[in-house]
Amino acid sequence: MDFSRDYLVHYYEADPDQRLTLPSLVRYFEDIAILHSEDRGLGLGFYEQNHCGWMLIKWDIAVHALPSFTESVRVSTKVHAMKKFLADRVFALHAADGTLLAEARSNWLFVDTVRRRPQRIEENQYSLFGVTPESEAQFVTIDDVGEIGAGPDGSNDARNTLYTATIRAASSDIDTNRHVNNVSYLEWALDSLPSDIVGSYSPTSLRAQYRKEIALGMEARVHTSFDSVDAVSRHSVRSDAEEFCTLEITWKRRQGVGDAR
Repeated sequence: MDFSRDYLVHYYEADPDQRLTLPSLVRYFEDIAILHSEDRGLGLGFYEQNHCGWMLIKWDIAVHALPSFTESVRVSTKVHAMKKFLADRVFALHAADGTLLAEARSNWLFVDTVRRRPQRIEENQYSLFGVTPESEAQFVTIDDVGEIGAGPDGSNDARNTLYTATIRAASSDIDTNRHVNNVSYLEWALDSLPSDIVGSYSPTSLRAQYRKEIALGMEARVHTSFDSVDAVSRHSVRSDAEEFCTLEITWKRRQGVGDAR
């Protein structure tokens, strides 16, 4: 059961080259998921009243092209499968002429927001989202994101250049689940990269894995590696004691741009 809406690429969603930013793309996907839930009668008010909600576990996003400022795009989503505490949701971004610009898969955990523990999905949610209990057999679990600094074979790779940055969760990072929103982790990861890398490359994929919650006022460090051969950046948002999120972004050099390093 697909659910879709049209979006206009606004100025504040675009980068210096007037292209939709990767965080803005992820916000489109997050927004359409919430609107879909609202449309099915399971809105934010329902989740707040019943002390439950969906928390994102993983993203797997492929970017084919990014639309420009003032372009109209269509964003669509559907729940592909559910099982026990989990949902497998897919997304697509199309240009006005129907060209596929980006597609994504995500895994979500249904939780008791008071106890902060997994909660079994109610039976009515299956039918409201157009899936059956038998959809469990089609559930797609996204692969884990590798460790920071890992090369293609999983080992530490001398090709990687390492960077670190310190962050503190601010009020603007907190969402309705009262923890840092998933897009903030991506923004921290991108901000940890030198500007010459971000300015010379465009993202072609994003994988993210959310492991622990960060609450308002908490501090962490972003550890980042960039593999200049394969054009892959890997990011770990962590404290000394635990890892909160790992991300992996694949890049391609922008046309007409020289070496970034």
